[in-house]
Amino acid sequence: MARAEIEDIMCRYARAVDRRDWQALGECFHPDATDMHGDFHGSPQEFVEWVAKRHAEIPFSMHFLGNCLVEFIDDQSAAVETYFVAIQRRETGEGKNGAGSPGTDYEVFGRYCDLFERREGAWRVASRKVVYDSTRTQPSTNHLRNLVGVIGRRDGDDPVFRNPD
Repeated sequence: MARAEIEDIMCRYARAVDRRDWQALGECFHPDATDMHGDFHGSPQEFVEWVAKRHAEIPFSMHFLGNCLVEFIDDQSAAVETYFVAIQRRETGEGKNGAGSPGTDYEVFGRYCDLFERREGAWRVASRKVVYDSTRTQPSTNHLRNLVGVIGRRDGDDPVFRNPD
């Protein structure tokens, strides 16, 4: 059961970043946790502020989680290594506001190396180090505007937050 709770927090983390749900993002961490995330080092509150500012101009973000190895230290703590691929589109120059070039797609390949702790019955991240293994960039081939159907959003109006019609 603990393993499922930990994996659930990892999925909630990915959704929170990709849907810009900053409250849910903060809830993935214990309040006194630390996060080493690239050039960011700080508390969960500082991390949420940092990532919210970074993602304000990013029109697309998706985190794919892969292998999630949970190694229990004891019944209240676990070392957790989760592989990820983070994909983001950044619009540049004339690509902003939907005109001209659609921008650049960035892919980051890495691992979340976490210490999870169970406190007051809840598993949360107590310490995180993001390990970067590789990156790739390429001109975006975004053709989302040509799709017909339900289009994802990066806010509370995304279909995941709505009741089925």
